[in-house]
Amino acid sequence: MMEEHVADGTLNAKTYWRDYCSQIKDSRAYLAVASNLSGSMPKELFDDVMEELDKQYQDDRALIKDEVKSGKIPMLASWTLEDFQAAVTEDEKYKGVSNINIKLIYEDQIERLKEKDLKEAKKRQRLGDNFLDLLYSIKEITAASTWDDSKSLFDDTQEYRDLGGETYAKELFEEYIARLKERLKEKERMREEEKAKKEKDREEREKKKEKEKEKKEKDRKEKERDREKEREKEKGKDRSRRDEMDIDDDVEIHASKDKKREKDKEKKHKRRHHDTTDSERDEKDESRKSRRHSSDRKKSRKHTHASDSDSENRHRRHKKDRDSSRKNGGHEELEDGELGEDGEIH
Repeated sequence: MMEEHVADGTLNAKTYWRDYCSQIKDSRAYLAVASNLSGSMPKELFDDVMEELDKQYQDDRALIKDEVKSGKIPMLASWTLEDFQAAVTEDEKYKGVSNINIKLIYEDQIERLKEKDLKEAKKRQRLGDNFLDLLYSIKEITAASTWDDSKSLFDDTQEYRDLGGETYAKELFEEYIARLKERLKEKERMREEEKAKKEKDREEREKKKEKEKEKKEKDRKEKERDREKEREKEKGKDRSRRDEMDIDDDVEIHASKDKKREKDKEKKHKRRHHDTTDSERDEKDESRKSRRHSSDRKKSRKHTHASDSDSENRHRRHKKDRDSSRKNGGHEELEDGELGEDGEIH
C-alpha cells in the first residue's frame, strides 16, 4: 500500500505522519499491521519509507539547485510548474528525478525566488529612497533640469554608487523630475484656484456692497416718501386750518358787509329824509321870496328878472350839491355825530 502511495505521490518527502495516518487508519492494511503486536508498527514502517524518500529528495534538490544557481536553469519567480519541468527534462542527467520530486523542488525554488525577489525589491526600494532624498537635497536640480546636466552633481556620492548602475539611477532621476513638474503644476493650479477664489470673493463683496447700496438707497427713498407723506399730511392739516380760518373770515366779512349794508341803508334813509326836508324848506323859502318880491315886479322888471335869475341859479346850485352828495354817499361814509355839508348831524 505504501509503495502505491509513493508512486502516485500521496506519500512523499513532505508528507507528515499525522496527515497520512488520518487517510489510511481505516484501511485493512493499516489495521492488519497495527494488530500485529510481534512486528513493526505502522508509524515505524512510515518512518523507514520517509527516510528513503527524504534522502532521494535532498539529492535531487541539491543537483537542480546548483543548476538554477549557476544559471544553467534560468528559473524566474514568474515560472509555472510546466516551465520548470520543461527546463529540467531537457537534460538527460535529470531523467532519474521523479515528477513528484520535480514538483516539490519547483515549489521550494519558487518560494525561495519570491523571498529573494522580495528582499531585493526592499533593498532596491531603500537604496532608491536614499538616492531620491539626495536629489531632493540638491537645490540646483529643478523641474527644467536634465540627466546630463545634473549627473555631475551626484556622480561621486555613495547613494548613486549603491544603485549599482546608471539605469536605475536615471529612472529615479526622471521620476524625481516628473514629481517636480507635477508639483509645479499643482502650485500653478493652486495659484489659479486662489486667484479665482479671490476674484470670486471680490465679486461677491462687490455684489454685497451693491446690494447694501441698493438697500440703503431703497431705505432712503422709503424714508423720503414717508417724510413727503408726512409733509403732505401737515400741508393738508395747514390747508384745513386755513380753510377753516378762511371760512371764519368769510363769515366775518359777510357779517361786516351785511352790517355795512344795513348801516349804508340807514344812512341813505337819513339822507333821503334830510333831502326831502331841505327841498320842502327851499320851496317854502322860494314861496316867501316870491311873495316878497312880487310887489316889486311892477317897480322894476329888470330888478325882478335879476332876482328870479339869482334865485333859480341858487336853487340849481343847491340841487347840484345835493345830487353830488348822494352820488358820493356810497364811497364817503360819515361817522355818527359828524356834520355833513348841509350842516345836519348824522
